Amino acid sequence: MMEPQQLEQEGLEVLGQMQRPIPGQSLTNSPDNPYPWEQPTEFTEIQPAIESMFINLTEDDAYEALVDIIDADNTIAEAAQIILFAGFEEGLWNPDLMTLLIEPTMYLIMALVERAGRVEYKIDREPDELDEEDKVSGVKSGVLPTEIEKKLKEIKVPESLLAPKNTEEV
Repeated sequence: MMEPQQLEQEGLEVLGQMQRPIPGQSLTNSPDNPYPWEQPTEFTEIQPAIESMFINLTEDDAYEALVDIIDADNTIAEAAQIILFAGFEEGLWNPDLMTLLIEPTMYLIMALVERAGRVEYKIDREPDELDEEDKVSGVKSGVLPTEIEKKLKEIKVPESLLAPKNTEEV
């Protein structure tokens, strides 16, 4: 059995080799070059943030990537987490608004994926506690702003999203 002093020394050596910031190091950063999340956010209300997110997610490349992410057995919750945290890191919203955006973002992703038509999705990785009869399919009306719901019905799905997957290897 190792002596406590030996364990402490080994622990200090491991900690010393880590490439981590020293506690308080962020307080020494230049105030002239703050991180994006240290500046005033671009959005302070839910409606404009959702509208911006809708515009960004419906661009052809982003839309295709989103459907591919869900098609690769990722959940709606995981995709929403990625999108929302990236927006926080870019300084689009603060943590409070990010929390308020969780539900509308998940519904927006579900609507976009359903619109693509070929992908089945899971909302979360936890087992469902609902009976088959109690399960709700699709996006509830009224969760997303009405303007976004109208735009979702009019959105054109990129052709490549509707194409069947090629399972044969070349």
